[in-house]
Amino acid sequence: MLDRITEAGFDLDSFDPSDLQSLDRDQFAKTGAAILELYRADRQENQLRYYKPVSPAARKIHEATETIIGVGGGNGSSKTETCMVELLILSTGIIPDSLNDGTIDWKAKFRGPRKQRIVVESLTTTLHTIILPKLKWWVWTGLGEPGGPKGHWGWLPKWALIDGSWDKSWSEKLRLLRFLCRNPDDPDEVLGESTIQFMAHGQEPQDFASGDFDEVLHDEPPRLAIWTENEARTMRADGRMLLAMTWPDDPAIPVDWIHDKIYAHGREPDKREDTIWLELSTFDNPHLNQESVRSQAERWDSVTRAVRFEGKPIRFSNRVHPLFTDRDAWWCFSCKKDSFVELREGKYRCVECNGTNVQLYNHVAAFDVEPTWPTVYLLDPHPRKPHMMLWAQISPQDDVWIQKELEHDGGCEEVSERVMIIEEEFGFQVAKRWMDPNMGASPANAQRREQTWQDEFSDSGLRCDLADDFMGGRKRINTYLEPDPRTYDVRIHVHRDRCPTVVSQMLRYCWADYKRSTERDQLQKPRDKYDDYPTLLKYLLNSNPEFTVLRTGSPIISRRRANIEARKNPNKNRGSESWSREQYSRRYSTAHW
Repeated sequence: MLDRITEAGFDLDSFDPSDLQSLDRDQFAKTGAAILELYRADRQENQLRYYKPVSPAARKIHEATETIIGVGGGNGSSKTETCMVELLILSTGIIPDSLNDGTIDWKAKFRGPRKQRIVVESLTTTLHTIILPKLKWWVWTGLGEPGGPKGHWGWLPKWALIDGSWDKSWSEKLRLLRFLCRNPDDPDEVLGESTIQFMAHGQEPQDFASGDFDEVLHDEPPRLAIWTENEARTMRADGRMLLAMTWPDDPAIPVDWIHDKIYAHGREPDKREDTIWLELSTFDNPHLNQESVRSQAERWDSVTRAVRFEGKPIRFSNRVHPLFTDRDAWWCFSCKKDSFVELREGKYRCVECNGTNVQLYNHVAAFDVEPTWPTVYLLDPHPRKPHMMLWAQISPQDDVWIQKELEHDGGCEEVSERVMIIEEEFGFQVAKRWMDPNMGASPANAQRREQTWQDEFSDSGLRCDLADDFMGGRKRINTYLEPDPRTYDVRIHVHRDRCPTVVSQMLRYCWADYKRSTERDQLQKPRDKYDDYPTLLKYLLNSNPEFTVLRTGSPIISRRRANIEARKNPNKNRGSESWSREQYSRRYSTAHW
């Protein structure tokens, strides 16, 4: 190539763009071809220098300074590659021109040679076929002819390899990649060697319990035990943890911990300083055939599109109450389901029906206690864990407003005293008290089996009726979770600050599904985990709570003959065992007005 440039009539070292004006047409063509060939060769051998994030969202991965970085992305959204590039920038000292504009403080992030670990899905089906080719400088990934605009060469530069050789840098036995780390300000200065160790999800957690690492990248969700071991490896090195994933819709894959540890703490309103959660869209990747992507999108429903293209967290697709959300979501009244909305022609439109009859909804917010609304108290007693309680107010529209939750592991008298204090503090006008019928009718004491939990709490002053355990209450909850077409609002509201466990359990309460690969029908039974507050809510809606009934009492629609006779002869059949009105009220009344 250099010979061809020399033949064109000038030396590359002394090349000046103004010299092009003195070249004839033939010299100009030869010089241009030689320079273009040199550019292509340099791009192939030094692709990392030419790297450009596929989208503004992908750039945020490089801008992030948090210790824990979670990236949710659709299939082909470049989530894993972007995270791998971030690791290579820090371990090679080669900063891409597109990111070296002064907006990112690389001096604060760069610490010289690094020890890194990448955890892949499989050593046999993922490592050599997907991950390593993305690092080999001579391997093309993308559409069209190699070197075209829709793709890239391997990200690890040739001149970063040991003696420029992949064979000398890669150890199959150790699954370890060694390469040179250079001074970002002086690429000719080699600071030392960096390493990347490759491991897989299928290995035992104890296999990860060795070494200290500056960065650990997890490609797709690992087991919690593996994540915890890697946290310990980065903790001692003041390192960082990265996770690139598409949310699985297989209920057999346990990723609840990802939602709790990374997703919830990586976004507002509960974001922590050391955690960030980012989302990448498949539609933003210019290296894909977007026409084919959008064609596939039209064949999938909105839920599938959300996870496969947008990286949305629909992992809990087997939730018992899938509509419940603590974040703003869209509802399409024409489709009668939750939807994705686009702003077109100045209006928000459903992506499925193109309709404009859509509404934002959210079940979690902060709101005041209404002193004139009747309150229903619900209790789920437990012998070996805290008793669970709820206070729900019923609005004049018969909507449910969950105002307060409580967990208390004391005795019945302590619970009763605490309940009265809370009701006095918030001014709850309790019209009805319900108790879990299964535990309520169970013996509270092994020595006195005739004494039930209902009796124990009643003796302590907390008189509750046994609730209805009818399974239809779950369907009623789902109906209440839908926005009402008359009010454009949901019918169940949960207080954000006073009921955090209610929110957490509603988001995680799932059916006990079989693993998808077993090809068995879905189990019609919820898991016991996270079922406390959702079950109390089921009891509440099984009672069909109505504002008027709770506020003023049920209307009398018929009178039995015995009642009529009793009014005519009030003293008849009244013996010494008959209760006074005060005794009757104290035994059966649950109202506190």
